[in-house]
Amino acid sequence: MDGVFLKSVAFGIAIAAAIGPIALLIVSHAASRGLLPGCFAGLGAALADLAYAWLAFSAGALLLPLLEPWMPAIRTGSALVLIVLAIAMVRRDLAGARDLPTMARHPAGSLLPTFLLTLVNPMTLAMFAGFAPQLPLAGSLATAGWLAFGLFCGSLLVQLALAAGGMILGAALAGPGWRRAINLAGAAGIFAFGVAGIFAAS
Repeated sequence: MDGVFLKSVAFGIAIAAAIGPIALLIVSHAASRGLLPGCFAGLGAALADLAYAWLAFSAGALLLPLLEPWMPAIRTGSALVLIVLAIAMVRRDLAGARDLPTMARHPAGSLLPTFLLTLVNPMTLAMFAGFAPQLPLAGSLATAGWLAFGLFCGSLLVQLALAAGGMILGAALAGPGWRRAINLAGAAGIFAFGVAGIFAAS
C-alpha cells in the first residue's frame, strides 16, 4: 500500500506541475502579496484537488458519463470564469498603486477564491477519474480517502513551491511597477487559457 500511496503523491505532483491558470494565479499572488498569502492560495488549489480526487476515487468513472451531455457548457462556463478573473486582475492593477493596500486582507482570504476557481475546471475530475482504475480501490471509501490524501500531498508540494517562486520573483523585481507587470503577465496568461478553453469547448 505504501507504493500505491507514493504513486498517488507522484500523480498529484504531475497534475499540479502542469503550468495552467491556477499556477499563474498563485505565482502572481505570492509575488504581489507575499509568501503566506501565496501559500494559502496554493492550499486552496490543493484542497480542490483533494475534493476531486476523493470524488473520482470513490465513484471512479461512473460520474463522468452522467455529466457528458453538459460537458461543452461546463467547459465554456469554466473558461468564462477565467476570462472574468483575468479582467478583474487587470482592472485592479490598472487602478493604481494607491489601491493595492486594500488587497492586504488576512492571508487566509486567498484560500477560498483559489479553491473555487480550481473546482470550476471539469478536466481535473476527468484526469483523476482516468487515474482511478490504476489504483486498488476495491470499493473502499477508506482507501479512496487515503489515496486522495496522497494526491493532495503531492499537489500541495508543488503549490507551495509555486508560492515560494512567486515570492522570490516579487522580491527580485521589487517596486510597484514590476509587481504590476508580473500581475498583468499572469492575467494575460489566465485570459489566454480562458479564450483557448472557449474554442476547445465549441
